[in-house]
Amino acid sequence: MEFLTYSLGAASVFFVLFRPKRERLAFRLLVAALAIAVVMFMIAVSTSIVPQVNL
Repeated sequence: MEFLTYSLGAASVFFVLFRPKRERLAFRLLVAALAIAVVMFMIAVSTSIVPQVNL
């Protein structure tokens, strides 16, 4: 899943740099990547008993 978020982020950077007319698509890809990252974080936090800290 991390590869998917990184790929979506890289695609959005590509669209912004090389195809400025596709900026709306790049923004949607970036939002999708951030949404996937938030969902993965929420799954990781909600299923853990102890928070992710150094014990």
